Amino acid sequence: MRNLRRFLCNGRNLAPLILVLSFVFVAIAAPWLSPPSGGNMPAPFKLVESVDRNPLPPGPDAPLGTSVYFEPPDTLLHYDVLHSLIWGARTAIRFGLLSALVAATTGTLIGAISGYAGGWFNALAMRITDAFLAFPILAGVWLFQQIISYLDYNIVLLANHPSLEIIPVSTTAFQKFILALGVDPMMLAFVFFTWMPYTRLINANVLSLKQSEFIAAAKIVGARPRRIILRHLLPNTLAPAIVLFTRDIGALVILRAAFAFIGIGGTITGGGLSEWARLLLLGRTWIIGVGGNLWLYWWLYVPVTVALILFGMGWNLLGDRLNTFLNPRQQD
Repeated sequence: MRNLRRFLCNGRNLAPLILVLSFVFVAIAAPWLSPPSGGNMPAPFKLVESVDRNPLPPGPDAPLGTSVYFEPPDTLLHYDVLHSLIWGARTAIRFGLLSALVAATTGTLIGAISGYAGGWFNALAMRITDAFLAFPILAGVWLFQQIISYLDYNIVLLANHPSLEIIPVSTTAFQKFILALGVDPMMLAFVFFTWMPYTRLINANVLSLKQSEFIAAAKIVGARPRRIILRHLLPNTLAPAIVLFTRDIGALVILRAAFAFIGIGGTITGGGLSEWARLLLLGRTWIIGVGGNLWLYWWLYVPVTVALILFGMGWNLLGDRLNTFLNPRQQD
């Protein structure tokens, strides 16, 4: 509690903390800030009645305008930007926290165990870690998405057939396992390709710390390796991992939205997109490419871009302040 009070008493720590807590508040209060429309519409999306094929500018019915999805001949949907922006905070926090937490836990345990074991086991674990680090995350996420996509059905275009037909296909054991988990495939992809920095960081700290006198004393009194790792090594090596974990929360949310913007991670009709990513994808054709107007349809990208910047900046600044707070050599 004393350390917490010391952290809160520093004025430099309050700005990122307030920014992060603002998103937490919006996420919790989403049902009251922007009540769902009801019916068959999912809560994060709210339809606005209109026959216009162009996105509607900010107005009484939609304070931040609408994003539009049009599919000939008769599918025309206008989504309230403000509603999706508010509900997207809930998805962003959940996705960022869970993805970073699982990646941090996995990487920390691998780094601590391999560092304490040493020898050939540590060398093998580090070579595997280096192999994952060398693999581009963009290619990794794309590959992972291809492996686990279309788990129930595969859409194929039949030869000499004028329309698409949905044909059931058998699922592999891995695909059935993913279905049984009921988790976000993009989250699994990020966890699969973001645990390595934690492993490297913790491993280096454990290798230098396990030669300390208090570790030797713990071995002399008969402490088991599990107790030494959990009670002595990890508490003294977790500070850098906590800082990295905090920064990753915002970074993974931004990365997910960026992947969605370039067409990786889900589709508008097939799902798999967060609310903020869906807003970016819906507005893409109106701001870039043939007929796009960056200035005319500003509400399609400015609000969600500002939200992503503030979300990432809040967690990143909080990580910087935690780094200063947890590192005695950098105390203010």
